[in-house]
Amino acid sequence: MEIRSDERFAVLRSIGEECIYEDGLCLLLKKKRDPICYVWFEPSPVMDIEQGILKTIYVNKMVTAGCVVKILMADWFLQRHPKIGSNLNKIRTIGSYNIAMWKAAGMYVDKVDIKWLSDELNHHALDYWPLAMDVSRKYTVKRMASYSSYMPPYGPGRLPAAEIIHPCMQVAAILCQKADVWLFSKDQREIIMLAKDYCDDIYKGNKPTILLHRVLPNLLEDPDFEDKRDPGRTIFMLDEEDDVNEKINSAFCPPRIALYNPCLEYIKSLVFPWFGKLEVVRKEGNNKIFSSMEELIVGYKSGDLDSVDVKLALQKAINDILELVGEFFRSNVEAQALITARKVHLFLNLQLLFTTIIYYVGTYIYATAATAAEIDLLNFKFRIMR
Repeated sequence: MEIRSDERFAVLRSIGEECIYEDGLCLLLKKKRDPICYVWFEPSPVMDIEQGILKTIYVNKMVTAGCVVKILMADWFLQRHPKIGSNLNKIRTIGSYNIAMWKAAGMYVDKVDIKWLSDELNHHALDYWPLAMDVSRKYTVKRMASYSSYMPPYGPGRLPAAEIIHPCMQVAAILCQKADVWLFSKDQREIIMLAKDYCDDIYKGNKPTILLHRVLPNLLEDPDFEDKRDPGRTIFMLDEEDDVNEKINSAFCPPRIALYNPCLEYIKSLVFPWFGKLEVVRKEGNNKIFSSMEELIVGYKSGDLDSVDVKLALQKAINDILELVGEFFRSNVEAQALITARKVHLFLNLQLLFTTIIYYVGTYIYATAATAAEIDLLNFKFRIMR
C-alpha cells in the first residue's frame, strides 16, 4: 500500500523531538517517495537500552514508512577514547556486537544498509578531508573545545587534541553522505547546530533535514546529576531481571507528578511504542490496561495509580523486552562469540589504561623525589606495581 507524503512526514516527525530544516522535509517528501535516511551511531562496548531498543523502534518506523535507511557506524571516532584504543578491528568487533543487539531486539537489519565510517573515509577521502579542513578554518579552537565535556584521564582543563578536531570531522562526516534526513540523539544537538551554522555560513543548498530524538532520562533522583560510572542511572541491554528490578525500584518516581518523572518517560518512549499499551497488575486484583500515555498520566496525577504500580508495570515490560534479547544470544553461537570478544577487548584496554596511569604516577613521583634513598625506595615500589 502506497504511503502518502503527509503520512510519511508524520512518522518521521514523531521520531524527532526536534527537527532542523523542517520546511525542507515537507518539500522533500512531496517530491521523493523513498528518502535516504541516515542514522548516526558510535559503537558502544556497553550498550544501554536507549542505544538498543529506542534505536530499533525508530529505525523500524523509518523502514515501515518506506525510507531507505542507512546506519553510519562511526567507528573511526571511537579511537579518541583511551579505554577503547586505536585498533579499528577491535572497534569493528564492538560495532558488530551492537548490530547483533539490534537483530536480537527485532530491528529490520536485513532492510538497512550498514555503513562504516572508516570505509567511507577511505573511499571518499578527496571529498571528506577538504571539507573537514574548511570547517576547522571557519571556527575557533575555543568553540571546538566547548563541544567536549571529556575529562578522564586528563582531568579538567586538560583537553586532548583529538577532542578539538573531532567536531570538524563529525560535521564533515555528516555533510559528505548523500543523506536527505539524518537521525541523531538530542545529546548531539550542539554538534548539529555547528553543522547548521556551517551550512548557513557557506550558503549550502540541499541541506539535509536533521531529526533529534529524545534521550532517556537518568533514572536517579537528581535530573542534573549524570555520573556515567553509576550503573543505576540507566538500563543496559545485558542486564538480568534482578538488575532491572533493582534499578527501577531505586528510580525516581514522585507520586502524582508526571513532569520530569523518569519512570513515566521510560514508559512513554519504550513501553507504549513497543507494546501499544501498559498493563498494571495490582495485588488486590483490580488490574488495569492503559492504552495511551495521556490516559496513564491522568490516572497517575489523580492518585488512582501510585508509583509502586508504575514501577512494577515498568519492570515487567522492560524484562519482557530484554528476555527476547537474552533468548537470541542464548541460542546464537555467533552472537555469544561477539559478547566474549567484547569482554576481552574491554579487559585488555582497561589493563592498558591502568598500566599507563601507574607509569605516569610513578614517573611524576620519581622526578620529584628529593634524595637518592627515596629514589631507591620508589624504584622498588614501582617494580612491585608493574
